[in-house]
Amino acid sequence: MNHQTQNPLSSNIPPSRSQNYRDTEQLLDKNIPSEYQETPKTSNKKEQNTNIKKLWWLLPVFGLLLILGGVTVIRLRDNDQPVTVTETVPLSVRVATANREPLRAWISSEGTIRAVDYQHLTFDVEGDVTYLGNQDGRRLREGDRVTKGQLLARIDDRELTADVTQAQAAITEAQQNKAAAIADVAQARAQVAQARSQVQEAQAQQQNAQAARRLAATSLERYRTLVEEGAIAEIEFDERQNTLEDAQAGVQSAQAVVQSAQQQVEAAQAQVQAAQQQVEAQNSAITTAQARLSQAEVALEGASIYAPFDGIIAYLNISEGEYFSPQIVTSQLGGDYQGILERIPMVIIDPSQYEVFVDLAGPTGEQVEAGQNAVIASETKVNAAASSQQTLISNARARGEVFAVNPAISPGGRAIEARIRLNPSTTETLRHGEQVLTWIAVSENPNAVTVPINAIVRRDRIPYVFVVNEDDGMVEQREVELGITGITQQGIINGVTPGELVVTEGQNRLVDGAAVEVINQGG
Repeated sequence: MNHQTQNPLSSNIPPSRSQNYRDTEQLLDKNIPSEYQETPKTSNKKEQNTNIKKLWWLLPVFGLLLILGGVTVIRLRDNDQPVTVTETVPLSVRVATANREPLRAWISSEGTIRAVDYQHLTFDVEGDVTYLGNQDGRRLREGDRVTKGQLLARIDDRELTADVTQAQAAITEAQQNKAAAIADVAQARAQVAQARSQVQEAQAQQQNAQAARRLAATSLERYRTLVEEGAIAEIEFDERQNTLEDAQAGVQSAQAVVQSAQQQVEAAQAQVQAAQQQVEAQNSAITTAQARLSQAEVALEGASIYAPFDGIIAYLNISEGEYFSPQIVTSQLGGDYQGILERIPMVIIDPSQYEVFVDLAGPTGEQVEAGQNAVIASETKVNAAASSQQTLISNARARGEVFAVNPAISPGGRAIEARIRLNPSTTETLRHGEQVLTWIAVSENPNAVTVPINAIVRRDRIPYVFVVNEDDGMVEQREVELGITGITQQGIINGVTPGELVVTEGQNRLVDGAAVEVINQGG
């Protein structure tokens, strides 16, 4: 009786797979050498033992074949089971509608509000405050209105007043000395004139004496001839000789008088020069006294504070009896402006016009030009003001426009200073020295296509948006060309049309053609 070896897994093999398994067994039987195939039991026991020893290495081979067969059966059985298809779950996104609306590009910077007309009022000298202005029967206060020329405060000025009085007295004395010197000049000039007149008289007498001498000399020569001729007596000749000698003496005397008169002229001229020098000295004394008076008057003025124009007291940091020194203010120069406002005695402003001074970083400041619109929001409303362009404008505390832009960049801050002149009708709640946040509209598109800024995604530095197709719930990734950037909205030049839905949240998980589920829809 022949025995067939049956695979224990064959009973579990489906009928459709049994033929495949039998083919595998037949293939294995063909590959086994004939000497290793089963032999009939009619062989003797010794031969059987020998054959078993020869076939021991086949056991691992059969084990491997069994394992391969089991794996094959399992795979075939798995292949008969139906395949389950997993459906893709749509991604949840938030969207907004692209709109067509006016759009402005804004830049912001902190600034300081100042009145267009304001003045820091301080004392130029140190001392005790002895007077603080009265207003309606009480001491002056912040917020009080004052008029131009009104005395607001004074420091003890008794020494300064004495200095002014002393300088005035010095001027009076110098002026009196000058008058005396001028009189001396006049008197000396009169003496010069008198001496010159005497010179002229002496010169006339000298000329008469010289004429008499010439006449006497001529007469003497004539009488000499007569004497020699015996026509006259010698005594007459001697008389004529005496006359000539007298005439010669008269000439000498006249010359002496002339010299004396000339010396008197020179002396009188010297007196004139001395008197003129005295006048010049007194002029110099007057100038010096006037300079001292001016210094004393300036110092006296520096001890008092007067209102330079009609306005309001914005800051008042002094009181009667308090000691003040200018160093209190100068020590704060170059520091915080608020620190100056807290130390200076007074600040008066004209509240009818305000402006804002802002420092803009170099690249940002280059976009600012005179005439651009600007709005002001206090720092406490920054978040609310920045929620949208419409909110920024509607919540603005004040509005105005850029008045001037400094063409130079500050060496220390590397910033450009701009001045914004505010509309007086919108500045009721502003205060001089207040810190505010300033927004300047540097460009504008009145007919822009806009999407929320957070709808823009950048991949490889290229801007895209995901546009939702409402018919099939799929998104399309579109490259866009960007326009100006507003506070919360981005202008689109190409790539999106008004009315389309763009994804604003969840787009980082999206790819072109992805299915989405819109969980909100806003404009």
